[in-house]
Amino acid sequence: MVFKSSPPLAPYDPQALLNIQPVSLAIIDPVTYKVLYQNTASQEKFGDIADQLCHEKIAGCATPCSFCKAPEALRSGTTTSSEVQLPNDEWVLVQWSALDTSGGKAHLVETITDITPLKRQQQESDTLNRRLEETNRQLAHTNRQLADRSVRDGLTGLYNHSYFQEMLCQLSAHAHRTHAPLSLIFLDLDHFKAINDLYGHAAGDQVLQAMGWLLDSRQPNDHGRRIGRTSDVAARYGGDEFTLLLPDTDLEGALMLAERLHHRVAALTLLPELAAFATPPLSLTCSIGVASLPAHAQTSTELMAIADRAVYLAKAAGRNCVRVFSPPERC
Repeated sequence: MVFKSSPPLAPYDPQALLNIQPVSLAIIDPVTYKVLYQNTASQEKFGDIADQLCHEKIAGCATPCSFCKAPEALRSGTTTSSEVQLPNDEWVLVQWSALDTSGGKAHLVETITDITPLKRQQQESDTLNRRLEETNRQLAHTNRQLADRSVRDGLTGLYNHSYFQEMLCQLSAHAHRTHAPLSLIFLDLDHFKAINDLYGHAAGDQVLQAMGWLLDSRQPNDHGRRIGRTSDVAARYGGDEFTLLLPDTDLEGALMLAERLHHRVAALTLLPELAAFATPPLSLTCSIGVASLPAHAQTSTELMAIADRAVYLAKAAGRNCVRVFSPPERC
């Protein structure tokens, strides 16, 4: 079998190869920054700028551009590049490579690729990502608000009964583990049903809202306005009953706060909307019971029950006072 040799490759004109390239290509004198050669794509984009300064005609710079990495390409012998935004808002990728001539001179090959569509896509992507991040932030904020509302009483803004029970169990367990005290203040407004009957439910709601304002630890502590600490858990237990859980607070500290709270409730009548409750027949007062763990109880259930009994002691003592439950001594 006889094999025929392949025909020799046809010669190509190097300039024709350069002119069919879609990227703009120019040969530049690194000493003068004058353009020595352009391919067709470069002439179509920038016009015939032969023997003119490349930085003036291509980038509109009076002096060699700040983004120019041509000197680095000459020093390192590697290709350098920069992404550049032109005065007409187009984006180009400029690359520089050193080229040795047959005469021993070093010239620069500068190629310019239009990356405007890519940059537009990146900008659109960045805009969409920023919008997505903002939407996610708003969604997270909304979710936090919804989660907070699910554990809040709608009228007073305080924690609701179910959240109080959950926190009572958690804080009691923590107190047992750490051997730290936990106190509970149980407050019952005096004659609240009579207030509703005499002044109407709208007035009663104003009283409850004022109690929320007084007990809410989220309120700014302007002029001592806040009654407790941010770590305390204030809740509307139900109707006209309120609770205040005091982590790391012993009985003595809880009694001091209860007395202050007792006086602050009476002082709510200084608010214009509650001025009617400053004088008889129905003044705004409260009965408060205080209990502490481990002084009075060992479990959360016992703590709640003893605080409730202390409130009844306050009611039995004529209301408008603070009481601590003490079990009767055994004979």
